[in-house]
Amino acid sequence: MASKSKGGGKSGGFRVIIYLVKEREDGTDVYLITMFDKSEESTIKKEQLVKLISQLLEL
Repeated sequence: MASKSKGGGKSGGFRVIIYLVKEREDGTDVYLITMFDKSEESTIKKEQLVKLISQLLEL
């Protein structure tokens, strides 16, 4: 996701990690797992992402 306030185009934005948990008749539950500034962290490790998803599924 680009951030106009930061300038810098695509590389000056944010990374958003979402996870689809389930679809229902009345809609879809989509959970935001994390969002981070690409200038502070360029990527997220697979192990970190798996841990975050596991914690979400325990709720």
